[in-house]
Amino acid sequence: MPTQSGSATNGYNIQPVEGAKLSWDPEHVASSLKDVADYAETTAAKAISWYWSHKIWKARLSQAIQLTALSSTALAGLLPVMAAIFPSFSIFGTSTGLAASVFVGFAAALIGLDKAFGLSSGWARYVLTATTIRKSLEEFRMDWMALLAKANTPPTKDDIGVLLQRARDFVGLVEGMVLQETKDWVTEFQNNVAQLEKETKAQLDAQKAEAAKTKAAQLQESRVGSVEISVSNADKTDNHTFDVSWEGAQGQIVHDTVTDGEEWIRINVPPGQYTATVSATIGAKSTSRKSMVNVAPGESKKVEITLPMSVPVGPKS
Repeated sequence: MPTQSGSATNGYNIQPVEGAKLSWDPEHVASSLKDVADYAETTAAKAISWYWSHKIWKARLSQAIQLTALSSTALAGLLPVMAAIFPSFSIFGTSTGLAASVFVGFAAALIGLDKAFGLSSGWARYVLTATTIRKSLEEFRMDWMALLAKANTPPTKDDIGVLLQRARDFVGLVEGMVLQETKDWVTEFQNNVAQLEKETKAQLDAQKAEAAKTKAAQLQESRVGSVEISVSNADKTDNHTFDVSWEGAQGQIVHDTVTDGEEWIRINVPPGQYTATVSATIGAKSTSRKSMVNVAPGESKKVEITLPMSVPVGPKS
């Protein structure tokens, strides 16, 4: 991006015309006017040359990025079709859906790269600025010739003033166009940086929110609960006693005996699915019952179990 207008095509920035020195010789008015015109034309010509030479790499990179992004997007659209036609079709050993997402993401990244570095927009600005300066240069040449044709021989002070003013206006016009192009670049650069910072901050905030949500969910899922098992007919058991076997996914966790009570209570129970087996003897006969118990995070689970009882058979009549 040019930072100084004037000329120098062999540098990153446009520099003033090397060796240019304007001077006025009242004894040689015609040659002095020619020097002024040459200076103005050289300033414009070298600015044009700078833009045309420096737009090449922007154009090539922009075209390569646009072509690659277009191809990647088209390929992402073709993959589902290929998968529908050929069910066993895959790419890189993975599903076509994932591959299509990768190609779409790659295309988006390329477009973002182009925008971030202003390749396509810079190419367009360079071409537009060079073309506009060239048009102004041709207008200056024709105006200068017309002013010379109208001037007296030798030119009067009024004639000289008009010619010098036209050259000054033209050089100022060229400088102004280069300055405006530079301002456009600065504005675009600042907007891109601001947008990048905004998007980066939004992504970081989204990641933080997702991490906080995941952590909260994990904490919620890890909240321990409690279980209370009531045996409705515990008073019918021999010696008013029953056993409780509490089992989880990895096997038995605890085996307790309850005497003179109807409830079995366990606290600090992690969320999950358990099996509760209540056993006892009723009328000197063993009896038991199993129950599946699902404990949610932080839940106080209450389960009621009734032990099977043998029905005595009376004497035959």
